Amino acid sequence: MASSNSNSTSSKWDYDVFLSFRGADTRSGFTDHLYSALVREGIHTFRDANEIDHGEEIGPECLQGIENSRFSIVILSKGYASSPWCLDELVHILGCRKEGHGVWPVFYDIDPSDVEEQKGSFEEAFAVHEKSFKDDVDKVEKWRDALREVAYLKGLDLRRHLDGHEAENVDYIVKEISVRLDRTILRVAIHPVGLDSRAKEVISLLDDESIDVRIVGIIGMGGIGKTTLAKEVYNLVFKRFEGSCFLENVRQQIISNGIAYLQRQLLSDILKRKHEKIYNVDRGSKVIKERLRCKRVFIVLDDIEDKQEELDKILGNLDWLYPGSRVIITTRIKNLLQPSKLYRQYEVKELNGSDSLQLLSLHAFNKRCPDESYMDSASRIVSYARGNPLALTVLGSDLGGQNIDVWNSRLEKLKVISHKGTHSILKISYDSLDAAEKSIFLDIACFFIGYKKDYVMSILDGCGFFPIDGINTLTRRCLVKVGANNKFLMHDLLRDMGREIVLQESFRDPGERSRLWYKEDVIELLTDRTGTKAVEGLVLSLQGSKSSFNTKAFKKMKRLRLLQLNFVCLTGNYEYISNKLRWLCWSEFPLKAIPDDLTLEHLIVLDMRYSSLQQFSEEVKSLKKLKFLYLSHSHKLIETPNFEGFPSLEKLKLKDCISLVKVHDSIGLLSHLQFLNLQDCVDLKNLPGSICALSSLKKLNVSGCSKLEELPEHLGSLQSLVLLLADETAISTLPETIGDLKNLEKLSLHGCRLIFSPRKCLPTRRGLPASLLELDLGHCNLSDDMIPSDLQGLPLLQNLKLCGNNFTSLPASIGSLPKLTRLWLNECKSLQCIPELQSSLQLLHAKDCLSLETINLKNFWGEGTLELDGCPKLKAIEGYFNLEPLRTEIVEKYLGTSGLFTEDSLPSINVHVINNLTRAATTSPLQALSEKSIYSIFLPMSDIPPWFSHQNEGDSVSLQVPPLDHGCKFSGFSISAVYAWENSSAPCFFCPIIAVTNRTKNFHWNYSPKITFFMREVEQDLMWLSCWLFENQVEGIDDEDMSWRFRDEMEEGDRLDVLIDMGFRIAVKRCGIHLLYHHSDLQGSRLNDIITISHSGSSRHHRRLLSSSFQWLTFNHRRITSSKDYWDDSFRRWSVKREEKTDGIPVVPPRRRHCDCCALLRCTKEKKDAFKLEIDPL
Repeated sequence: MASSNSNSTSSKWDYDVFLSFRGADTRSGFTDHLYSALVREGIHTFRDANEIDHGEEIGPECLQGIENSRFSIVILSKGYASSPWCLDELVHILGCRKEGHGVWPVFYDIDPSDVEEQKGSFEEAFAVHEKSFKDDVDKVEKWRDALREVAYLKGLDLRRHLDGHEAENVDYIVKEISVRLDRTILRVAIHPVGLDSRAKEVISLLDDESIDVRIVGIIGMGGIGKTTLAKEVYNLVFKRFEGSCFLENVRQQIISNGIAYLQRQLLSDILKRKHEKIYNVDRGSKVIKERLRCKRVFIVLDDIEDKQEELDKILGNLDWLYPGSRVIITTRIKNLLQPSKLYRQYEVKELNGSDSLQLLSLHAFNKRCPDESYMDSASRIVSYARGNPLALTVLGSDLGGQNIDVWNSRLEKLKVISHKGTHSILKISYDSLDAAEKSIFLDIACFFIGYKKDYVMSILDGCGFFPIDGINTLTRRCLVKVGANNKFLMHDLLRDMGREIVLQESFRDPGERSRLWYKEDVIELLTDRTGTKAVEGLVLSLQGSKSSFNTKAFKKMKRLRLLQLNFVCLTGNYEYISNKLRWLCWSEFPLKAIPDDLTLEHLIVLDMRYSSLQQFSEEVKSLKKLKFLYLSHSHKLIETPNFEGFPSLEKLKLKDCISLVKVHDSIGLLSHLQFLNLQDCVDLKNLPGSICALSSLKKLNVSGCSKLEELPEHLGSLQSLVLLLADETAISTLPETIGDLKNLEKLSLHGCRLIFSPRKCLPTRRGLPASLLELDLGHCNLSDDMIPSDLQGLPLLQNLKLCGNNFTSLPASIGSLPKLTRLWLNECKSLQCIPELQSSLQLLHAKDCLSLETINLKNFWGEGTLELDGCPKLKAIEGYFNLEPLRTEIVEKYLGTSGLFTEDSLPSINVHVINNLTRAATTSPLQALSEKSIYSIFLPMSDIPPWFSHQNEGDSVSLQVPPLDHGCKFSGFSISAVYAWENSSAPCFFCPIIAVTNRTKNFHWNYSPKITFFMREVEQDLMWLSCWLFENQVEGIDDEDMSWRFRDEMEEGDRLDVLIDMGFRIAVKRCGIHLLYHHSDLQGSRLNDIITISHSGSSRHHRRLLSSSFQWLTFNHRRITSSKDYWDDSFRRWSVKREEKTDGIPVVPPRRRHCDCCALLRCTKEKKDAFKLEIDPL
């Protein structure tokens, strides 16, 4: 039996808090007091009243209580581990934690280390469990892992907190939980699945830190969850404002009650008093401005459709709002307000598959996952609904309590018609359209989802539907979307709503419907010849079928304008097919030529890909309205048609016409042609000179024309040409006139085996077009004497691809390209160095450059992508790191006169060098590492140098900044750590990180070296000594950089904490920190001298020193598969512990969690019991 209070205000969880405790230890004492205090505070709390102490399995009611609670408070007492019930609870709680469930451990009269290490009473309890559950060893191990994990979490040790006073600790816990719960006042939804991430995105758009007014429009189609999301956001942020109001369903409220009613409600909610005397809209607007203009308010207007009639009359022009005020508008109308600095839009996306299944299941079964017997049907429903919350809610509610036969029956029905409840809501927007807009919507819903916008717009324009205005209306009302690739998108429910509207035109007789898409209906119509003049569009695809139909079936379809007959054979005369066709799509057209009696005078699109066409007859010459001619993959086509009768043609696709040997000279007459695709026409040897007359041509693709040896001489006449692709052709020279292509943005010659010197293969008199943004000369057989040496003539070039060539160096002029953002040099196996590049560079790919030794990236700072896999000889990247031999004088200056090393002994000390940039591991003598203004050495030592002022055992050390002499300024610090492998027989994860925090001023700073070192002898200690100097910093560093704050704002009394983590199963034995000052002591001066040696001549890269930019690299890591241990629970616990030890401050910023490439190290035993270190780079 579960007891709980009933004062719940949460709409998202059944309970606010779940209490997990050992009844025998705390039920009648601490837990009872805590439960009562939580109830008094109105916190809905689940407390298990049925704990069983004899090992029985945990009950389903308890498991449900955990899942339906927002937080769990785990009260760990001495007897907690003795209860299998409690341990099962804990395992389930931590499983829910992965899904966002909050967990707060409270250590009652027990040390956290006893829980983590299972000592004392916990050790005794597990001795019993191992006997009782000797046949279920995995269960016991799960319990152990759960205790270790919960011990690592940030919790409350009651013995040390508030001097152990239970009453004060109870009050403290209640206050903390109250803050975390974030109470709500609006009921969001019965099952608000998937709201958290969306709400966070909207809140980020509200920009709470800005003092400006902010307006956010939440847009989306009907039923997508706009109102639900707005309520969730309102609940989360309304307390931050002086007044708030949520006006729900504004459009309907205006119809029912009038605008003045809403104005009264607005004033009443914000001012907390009634305003019954406002009945005039103008008076109401004036009062609202007068009463609210001095308040920071938060207002939500739900379901706005008309800015002038609704928004403006309620709130006016919004310029009166007090700074810091926020307004949210939910609407189906995209761009109801013009985007500006103050107005931002958020489009509500569909739920993902997991959330969709959960929402459906909650409404159908009142649980998060369907029973196994319903899983398949539920998944199919989810697939049909495609993430629409309204559809899932309606369908789930409708099917709740029904048997599986009803579910399957409903699924069959959904294949043909939409669900009635969803249809009636979504149809609201459709009913308000005019006749042309309805026709456009139905054409897209039935035929054109996934098609390019300009393609469809041309067809609709040919039909007289005024598509520009119509499409604008449909997109504003979110009935149609245009995707990032400029293709029409439509939610399946909207699509099916449109199709149901067509079905209702004549439910039983397909021949009386305007549009036909359902295969069985079309086959019936063509077989029985029952088509009528009502039919405007028909699509049929019979791939794999041998069926054929007589053309007389089309005789009565006099208004047919849209026809798709993919893989269909017709017999008879083609005169019966409508002469009003605008769209004819006929894949695998079976005839050798287009029939003379097929009238195509109004045709806009002729798409006959994969056809059997061999040629076009002379009779097919009056296609004056044709804009799109697609004949790709017509393998028998020998010659293009005579284009004299195609004056409107805009796009011509002849890709993979492998028998094509001639392009008709008349192609030059196509003054509107914008796109010509001849890719993979392998028999085509030349292009007609008339092609240079195509004044509108923007894209020309001849890639894969392996017999094409040259481009037309007067190619430069194509003044509109933007893209020229000639990859894998036989072209060896470019025409001199190519430099006249003033608008050319992309030139690709990838794989053209250039056989002449560049002075012949690349024009020199006029050069390449200065307009180029992208140039691809990859795998073009370029050597040092062939690569273009003068690139200054390409001031706009952004992308340069030179992969797979044979040069040893790049021309210095490459550093003069001011706009270059991406450079590809993969597989340039002779390349030895990369010169200085412009600061515009964002991406450098130089993978598998086997000879590459140095790169100059001193201008490459900030966010970027660097791929250097397979560059084993790389030893320096100027601006980021440099490896150099470790000189004896440097060791002496760091370590004083210890005499531990001699000049002769240093070269004999070998270490494993792990390069996180190249993902390479090598063995070499000791080396010194410099990264920007950080200088590090790794030495085989077991002690911290004695001059370190603050030292500590373990992985952390703290200090309080001492008083500074007059004129003395903090200039940096030196950090040292001694580390070693914990277990020589187990894998380790080597990812060293230093986290420095000024606790007094809350500054955080992380550093992870890009090069790390490990001793060959795994049991040998290694010391990492690192010196950080800020003296090379310049003024004006942006606020993202913490370095200037450490330097300029460090004050006497500040507490400085250092955490050093070398990685998983690598122990930090001792660490230390030593502050450095201007005009500091002798040791500090020595260190400054050393850094000066490495960094003489500062450069602009110093400006971004030691900030989050240390993790600027973006890698796509290869998944480690060589060691299952890498991903075991121990590693997960280590990750949790690392973050918890920094009091919740991630050591590596979450947005670049994968930026530090680390290494998995493993020991394997060889002969003579010696250990060999294996290193698997990520």
